[in-house]
Amino acid sequence: MGTTTVSRWWYGIVVTVCFGVLLYAFAMVFMTVGPSQPARSDGELVLKVLSLAATAAVGMLLYVMTALYVVSFGLDWWYVSTSDLTSYTPSRWYLGIPLVALSNFVKPVVATPLIIIGGAYYLRQRARFVGRPKFSSVLG
Repeated sequence: MGTTTVSRWWYGIVVTVCFGVLLYAFAMVFMTVGPSQPARSDGELVLKVLSLAATAAVGMLLYVMTALYVVSFGLDWWYVSTSDLTSYTPSRWYLGIPLVALSNFVKPVVATPLIIIGGAYYLRQRARFVGRPKFSSVLG
């Protein structure tokens, strides 16, 4: 590509943090307007089945995104800490965030907020010390 970067694995962290925010928004909408009573008509039954299928699909996507998050976070941490392009060395404590993310397979309701907050904090610190990404090179 011709551009020198420390690591592009932060893309996976950004995608999963954004997905986590959307997941909680979906959960709030589902709790507000989702099925709470038995269906009284065929149309209502179809709506309830589709909303439950969407919930199952989001749940499966959560597991895929968790795996992406753990791999992206670990690799980005590794490349940033071993790069000659920056003097910033992220603390090893940051590696606790992907370990917490692995608990998403057991207790997703507890782990997802920690993943969102931890990922956002890591990206903020990374941007502060490594530099802000140039979105012109990302988008085109």
